[in-house]
Amino acid sequence: MALTVADIVTDPEVYAAQRPAARTRILPVRAERRIRVGDMFLFEFENEETLRYQVQEMVYAERLRSPADVAHEIEIYSRLLPASHALTATAFIELDVAETVRSELERLAGVQRSIRLEIDGVPVPGEEIPGPDEAPDIPSPTVSVHMLRFPLSDSTRDAFRDPAVPVELVVDHPAYNEATPITGAARKSLIADLALRG
Repeated sequence: MALTVADIVTDPEVYAAQRPAARTRILPVRAERRIRVGDMFLFEFENEETLRYQVQEMVYAERLRSPADVAHEIEIYSRLLPASHALTATAFIELDVAETVRSELERLAGVQRSIRLEIDGVPVPGEEIPGPDEAPDIPSPTVSVHMLRFPLSDSTRDAFRDPAVPVELVVDHPAYNEATPITGAARKSLIADLALRG
């Protein structure tokens, strides 16, 4: 990730003055990279711009000033950076009724391992990106937010980059089965992610 500690504003008063403009800039970027699948799943595909904003917001919210602390945040979010053969997304399970959240998450157990891209019918399973304190080989419980990477082969990458090739984002779980095509501005934005690197 090109982001460095020097790029992050650590003075909360200075960033507070910049924050409205930063939010105005990032809102359309995030909107075109947001894909809803059914009525409960929202995916936000990440890129360097969205991650830079998230790091800055975290530093501001936590009032981090130490270069080491800021570098740690950059390292955490860098795991979500897309690459020449991978797209990344944060998946949000939107549950509005507080009293049923626990039972709904139990019903959706393992759903984070049931998410895939389908590129011209070829499945590309999402791989969960473990949290910084989680062992990569131990499946995490189902919670309301998951980070995912979709690794692409040369052929699936090339197919994804052709707007004429159909691509869907799929959640295929016994308790939830929905799919949404990736088209238009969202597809164009994700194609740019793959084109910029490698």
